[in-house]
Amino acid sequence: PPVGGDSSAVCYVLNAGDWKSSNSSLTKYDLETGATVQNYFEYQNGRCLGNTANDMLVHGSKMYLAVSGESTIEVTSLDAKSIKQIKCSGQPRYLAANGDKVYVTYYDGNVARIDTATLEVDAMAGVGRNPEQLAVCNGSLYVANSGGMDYNTEIGYDNTVSVIDLVSFCEVDKIEVALNPANVVSTGDGVFVASYGNYADVPSALQYISKGGVQYVLPDACRQMTEICYNSGTLYGFLSQYDANWNATITYISYNPSTGAVDTPWIKEEQKPVPYKVCAVGEYVCVTASDYMNDGDVYLYDTDGMLVSKFSAGLNPVKAVAVE
Repeated sequence: PPVGGDSSAVCYVLNAGDWKSSNSSLTKYDLETGATVQNYFEYQNGRCLGNTANDMLVHGSKMYLAVSGESTIEVTSLDAKSIKQIKCSGQPRYLAANGDKVYVTYYDGNVARIDTATLEVDAMAGVGRNPEQLAVCNGSLYVANSGGMDYNTEIGYDNTVSVIDLVSFCEVDKIEVALNPANVVSTGDGVFVASYGNYADVPSALQYISKGGVQYVLPDACRQMTEICYNSGTLYGFLSQYDANWNATITYISYNPSTGAVDTPWIKEEQKPVPYKVCAVGEYVCVTASDYMNDGDVYLYDTDGMLVSKFSAGLNPVKAVAVE
């Protein structure tokens, strides 16, 4: 059981675990005391999360956890006690929210809309192939269509971002972007889209979409990024490239779209993690690390790139959120 005094400032880390191993988990980290509790969801509910948790969202008084391998959205209170399991018609991937609705991409090419009062799926919208991250901006939902499951077929990866009108909840546009888009974050005025390419002759790319479509106005130093988040007016992320021997070349990059300033590397510590994911956690920028075999670590940096804290999480930490 948890030990030590709990504070009101908590960071939860969602750990995907091994694919098909039903060992997804939740780590609780006290931002004030530094106390860490592993397997916190199991402690609170007497059962594990299941197979391959993929994303986590805090919205209002609830947390939403997309457990892809179980085709389930786990809805909990802010102390991780289960309220309801929403059964999905497809594999849920990523989550976004606006007002009284939560949106989730299904890997079968749809976006589901969940009513936060009834906790029921009340609408579906068709998008592109194998949608990944999504973001709300200017009354629309921007959805990255990766086509990831077609990578070894003639049709290949997708290269579009679907635009869903939030009122009609229908796809109203499909914007062509770089190959294999996966990560989308909103600035309020537009969205950044990070595409992976094909891991061979087509490189990764970072692009910006405004109401007029894709705008290629980014500085050269940040036109290639693979994982991104947006915090306090600045885009933080990294470019992660691997060779045939699994040796990594990592570049940490930040970009302020208002001033045009690019900072490489934005992490100022001499020792930098080999990153897995990056996300905004309250006032911090969170970088998770994983070797896919052992429990991972979580690094919290301030927006000046200085390390605030480091702690251990579970296997393959994919998302961190702050709860107060």
